[in-house]
Amino acid sequence: METLTNIFLAPPNGIEEALKEADTMRQILLQTVTDTVFLAPAERVWSLEHNLHHLHLVERSSASVIRRMTEGEKQERWSDESVIKTWQRMNKVIPDRSTKIQAPEGLAPQETPSKADCLRLLGESRERLHLNCSKTTTDDMLRTAFPHPVLGALPGLLWITFIAMHEARHFKQILELPQQP
Repeated sequence: METLTNIFLAPPNGIEEALKEADTMRQILLQTVTDTVFLAPAERVWSLEHNLHHLHLVERSSASVIRRMTEGEKQERWSDESVIKTWQRMNKVIPDRSTKIQAPEGLAPQETPSKADCLRLLGESRERLHLNCSKTTTDDMLRTAFPHPVLGALPGLLWITFIAMHEARHFKQILELPQQP
Protein backbone atom coordinates (compact mmCIF):
# COMPACT_ATOMS: atom_id res chain seq x y z
CA MET A 1 0.00 0.00 0.00
CA GLU A 2 1.29 3.42 -0.93
CA THR A 3 1.92 5.93 1.82
CA LEU A 4 0.79 9.53 1.85
CA THR A 5 4.31 10.74 1.14
CA ASN A 6 4.30 8.92 -2.20
CA ILE A 7 1.16 10.61 -3.50
CA PHE A 8 1.59 14.38 -3.69
CA LEU A 9 5.07 14.75 -5.15
CA ALA A 10 4.25 17.16 -7.97
CA PRO A 11 1.24 18.72 -9.68
CA PRO A 12 -0.66 16.21 -11.81
CA ASN A 13 0.03 16.21 -15.54
CA GLY A 14 -3.59 15.56 -16.42
CA ILE A 15 -7.03 14.48 -15.31
CA GLU A 16 -6.10 10.78 -15.27
CA GLU A 17 -3.12 11.39 -12.99
CA ALA A 18 -5.15 13.62 -10.66
CA LEU A 19 -7.91 11.02 -10.42
CA LYS A 20 -5.31 8.31 -9.76
CA GLU A 21 -3.98 10.37 -6.81
CA ALA A 22 -7.51 10.79 -5.48
CA ASP A 23 -8.29 7.09 -5.91
CA THR A 24 -5.02 6.06 -4.23
CA MET A 25 -5.79 8.32 -1.28
CA ARG A 26 -9.29 6.88 -1.08
CA GLN A 27 -7.92 3.32 -1.12
CA ILE A 28 -5.59 4.13 1.79
CA LEU A 29 -8.47 5.71 3.72
CA LEU A 30 -10.88 2.84 3.09
CA GLN A 31 -8.37 0.17 4.02
CA THR A 32 -7.68 1.90 7.32
CA VAL A 33 -11.29 2.62 8.30
CA THR A 34 -12.39 -0.89 7.29
CA ASP A 35 -9.65 -2.66 9.24
CA THR A 36 -9.73 -0.48 12.39
CA VAL A 37 -12.35 0.04 15.07
CA PHE A 38 -12.42 3.67 16.13
CA LEU A 39 -13.83 4.64 19.51
CA ALA A 40 -15.88 7.71 20.36
CA PRO A 41 -13.59 10.76 20.46
CA ALA A 42 -13.36 13.44 23.10
CA GLU A 43 -16.12 16.03 23.16
CA ARG A 44 -15.96 18.63 20.36
CA VAL A 45 -13.81 16.35 18.19
CA TRP A 46 -15.23 14.94 14.98
CA SER A 47 -15.86 11.20 15.06
CA LEU A 48 -14.90 8.82 12.26
CA GLU A 49 -18.40 9.18 10.84
CA HIS A 50 -18.25 13.00 11.02
CA ASN A 51 -14.97 12.97 9.08
CA LEU A 52 -16.24 10.51 6.47
CA HIS A 53 -19.49 12.40 5.98
CA HIS A 54 -17.58 15.69 5.66
CA LEU A 55 -15.31 14.13 3.01
CA HIS A 56 -18.39 13.06 1.08
CA LEU A 57 -19.95 16.54 1.32
CA VAL A 58 -16.75 18.22 0.13
CA GLU A 59 -16.25 15.76 -2.73
CA ARG A 60 -19.88 16.06 -3.81
CA SER A 61 -19.61 19.86 -3.78
CA SER A 62 -16.26 19.79 -5.62
CA ALA A 63 -17.63 17.41 -8.26
CA SER A 64 -20.46 19.88 -8.78
CA VAL A 65 -17.94 22.72 -9.14
CA ILE A 66 -16.07 20.66 -11.72
CA ARG A 67 -19.31 20.00 -13.62
CA ARG A 68 -20.12 23.73 -13.68
CA MET A 69 -16.60 24.50 -14.89
CA THR A 70 -16.83 21.94 -17.70
CA GLU A 71 -20.10 23.48 -18.84
CA GLY A 72 -18.95 27.08 -18.46
CA GLU A 73 -17.06 29.48 -20.66
CA LYS A 74 -13.36 28.77 -21.09
CA GLN A 75 -10.73 31.39 -20.40
CA GLU A 76 -7.04 31.76 -21.06
CA ARG A 77 -5.15 28.58 -20.14
CA TRP A 78 -3.39 28.59 -16.79
CA SER A 79 0.36 28.64 -17.30
CA ASP A 80 2.44 25.75 -16.02
CA GLU A 81 4.11 28.21 -13.64
CA SER A 82 0.75 29.32 -12.19
CA VAL A 83 -0.36 25.71 -11.75
CA ILE A 84 2.90 24.84 -9.96
CA LYS A 85 2.70 27.88 -7.64
CA THR A 86 -0.93 27.14 -6.79
CA TRP A 87 -0.16 23.45 -6.20
CA GLN A 88 2.76 24.40 -3.92
CA ARG A 89 0.48 26.69 -1.88
CA MET A 90 -2.11 23.89 -1.64
CA ASN A 91 0.55 21.37 -0.60
CA LYS A 92 1.69 23.74 2.15
CA VAL A 93 -1.71 24.81 3.50
CA ILE A 94 -3.91 21.71 3.29
CA PRO A 95 -1.71 19.10 5.04
CA ASP A 96 -0.84 21.52 7.89
CA ARG A 97 -3.10 20.29 10.68
CA SER A 98 -1.70 22.91 13.07
CA THR A 99 -3.79 25.46 11.17
CA LYS A 100 -7.45 24.91 11.93
CA ILE A 101 -9.77 25.55 9.00
CA GLN A 102 -13.47 26.02 9.63
CA ALA A 103 -15.61 23.98 7.25
CA PRO A 104 -17.80 26.28 5.14
CA GLU A 105 -21.52 26.25 5.85
CA GLY A 106 -23.15 23.20 4.33
CA LEU A 107 -19.91 21.19 4.35
CA ALA A 108 -19.71 20.56 8.09
CA PRO A 109 -21.57 17.37 8.99
CA GLN A 110 -24.85 18.21 10.70
CA GLU A 111 -26.05 14.64 10.84
CA THR A 112 -24.06 11.55 11.62
CA PRO A 113 -24.83 8.73 9.21
CA SER A 114 -23.62 5.27 10.12
CA LYS A 115 -20.17 4.18 9.02
CA ALA A 116 -21.76 1.96 6.35
CA ASP A 117 -23.86 4.86 5.04
CA CYS A 118 -20.81 7.12 4.99
CA LEU A 119 -18.85 4.56 2.97
CA ARG A 120 -21.74 4.25 0.51
CA LEU A 121 -21.96 8.05 0.18
CA LEU A 122 -18.21 8.26 -0.43
CA GLY A 123 -18.61 5.74 -3.24
CA GLU A 124 -21.42 7.81 -4.76
CA SER A 125 -19.49 11.09 -4.63
CA ARG A 126 -16.39 9.45 -6.14
CA GLU A 127 -18.50 8.00 -8.94
CA ARG A 128 -19.91 11.49 -9.61
CA LEU A 129 -16.40 12.96 -9.66
CA HIS A 130 -15.24 10.41 -12.24
CA LEU A 131 -18.36 10.97 -14.34
CA ASN A 132 -17.94 14.76 -14.37
CA CYS A 133 -14.23 14.47 -15.19
CA SER A 134 -14.97 12.09 -18.07
CA LYS A 135 -16.88 14.87 -19.83
CA THR A 136 -13.89 17.18 -20.25
CA THR A 137 -10.22 17.39 -21.16
CA THR A 138 -7.15 18.38 -19.22
CA ASP A 139 -6.77 21.43 -21.46
CA ASP A 140 -10.32 22.56 -20.68
CA MET A 141 -9.69 21.94 -16.96
CA LEU A 142 -6.80 24.38 -17.23
CA ARG A 143 -8.96 26.98 -19.01
CA THR A 144 -11.41 27.39 -16.19
CA ALA A 145 -11.17 28.19 -12.49
CA PHE A 146 -13.41 28.48 -9.47
CA PRO A 147 -12.64 30.15 -6.13
CA HIS A 148 -11.88 27.96 -3.14
CA PRO A 149 -12.78 29.59 0.22
CA VAL A 150 -9.23 29.22 1.62
CA LEU A 151 -6.96 28.76 -1.40
CA GLY A 152 -8.44 31.28 -3.84
CA ALA A 153 -8.93 30.50 -7.52
CA LEU A 154 -8.14 26.91 -8.48
CA PRO A 155 -8.13 25.59 -12.03
CA GLY A 156 -10.37 22.58 -12.56
CA LEU A 157 -7.42 20.18 -12.61
CA LEU A 158 -6.30 21.29 -9.15
CA TRP A 159 -9.82 20.89 -7.76
CA ILE A 160 -9.31 17.15 -8.23
CA THR A 161 -5.98 17.41 -6.40
CA PHE A 162 -7.66 19.44 -3.66
CA ILE A 163 -10.12 16.58 -3.06
CA ALA A 164 -7.22 14.14 -2.58
CA MET A 165 -5.16 16.49 -0.39
CA HIS A 166 -8.22 17.34 1.70
CA GLU A 167 -8.87 13.64 2.18
CA ALA A 168 -5.24 13.16 3.30
CA ARG A 169 -5.69 15.95 5.86
CA HIS A 170 -8.76 14.25 7.32
CA PHE A 171 -7.09 10.85 7.14
CA LYS A 172 -4.47 12.23 9.55
CA GLN A 173 -7.28 13.56 11.75
CA ILE A 174 -8.96 10.13 11.71
CA LEU A 175 -5.68 8.48 12.78
CA GLU A 176 -5.69 10.74 15.86
CA LEU A 177 -8.97 9.19 17.03
CA PRO A 178 -8.84 6.58 19.78
CA GLN A 179 -8.75 3.05 18.43
CA GLN A 180 -9.83 -0.24 19.91
CA PRO A 181 -6.74 -2.13 21.11
